[in-house]
Amino acid sequence: MRALESRRRRAFAVSAATAFALCALLLVPAQPAYADIAGDVNEWLCGLLRDCCNWMFKAQTGVLGSIGANGILSADFAHMLTSSSDLTMHDVARGVWQVAILPIGCGVLGLVFTLKLIEISQRMDGSQSLPGVKEVVFLLVFFAVFLFLIQNSFDLMASIYEVCGLAIDRVEALFGAGGALDLPEVSVVTTDDDIPSLIAMLVVSLISWVVVLAAYVVALVVCWARALQLYIMAAFAPIPLAFLGMDATRQIGLGYLKSFGAVCIAGVIILGAAHIVPGSCSAGSPGAKPPGRDPGRRDRERAHLRAAVPGPCACCSSWPS
Repeated sequence: MRALESRRRRAFAVSAATAFALCALLLVPAQPAYADIAGDVNEWLCGLLRDCCNWMFKAQTGVLGSIGANGILSADFAHMLTSSSDLTMHDVARGVWQVAILPIGCGVLGLVFTLKLIEISQRMDGSQSLPGVKEVVFLLVFFAVFLFLIQNSFDLMASIYEVCGLAIDRVEALFGAGGALDLPEVSVVTTDDDIPSLIAMLVVSLISWVVVLAAYVVALVVCWARALQLYIMAAFAPIPLAFLGMDATRQIGLGYLKSFGAVCIAGVIILGAAHIVPGSCSAGSPGAKPPGRDPGRRDRERAHLRAAVPGPCACCSSWPS
């Protein structure tokens, strides 16, 4: 009985001590935990929307930059239009030039030479044989020069294209391939975790993405058409170059060379437009800071003017705003 009673007392003491410890813990002052679940969800959703907008703007810049950085515009004359096979459009154009167009150009040059020789013979008479021989010698030199130009007309056109390619490379080096737009720097509404504003920015980025894709397709088609036109004009170059020999047909050859140069320079214009579009997008944003605008510049200039010209400060109580 005594052992049983001692066990009960021991259990009662342990229970009382445990209850006292629990009461003491409840009375200890502690800082309550705070969990802003709605704020965490809002911050996560805003970060997700901001990342999506940044990705879209970065992709747009990359698409526009690919037109000139590694595309048709910056390619050399032999690799503007490539194919999966070994036969390229450059090989086709050169083959047509060598097999079909070059003989026609040489024939046209021979006809021009014959007409010029007939014209010289009509001006010759028995008493002026020496001037006639001089004109014939000049005609032979003229024929040799133009024959060299016609036989190398394809390479001559390629050289004109490469000269314009230097301008394209310098424009590319000047502007670069572009970069991603940082939304906190572009628009003032994206610095805060405002879901409606970020959704509006997402809609704007989707619309601009569609516009950029359409512009990219149009620019790509224009670049393909330009490359095809350059190959065709280079292949048919011997005929208009042969027309340069006569005064009556010289404008045909000059106009052909001008047209070829204009098509080459069009690549610089397309590349410049491809780099102007992203710059216009960033400059036209609501929160974009105009270039060269310094909010404190006016105050600094006013302070320098006060220090440099003390006279007006004594006469005037304040400077005009």
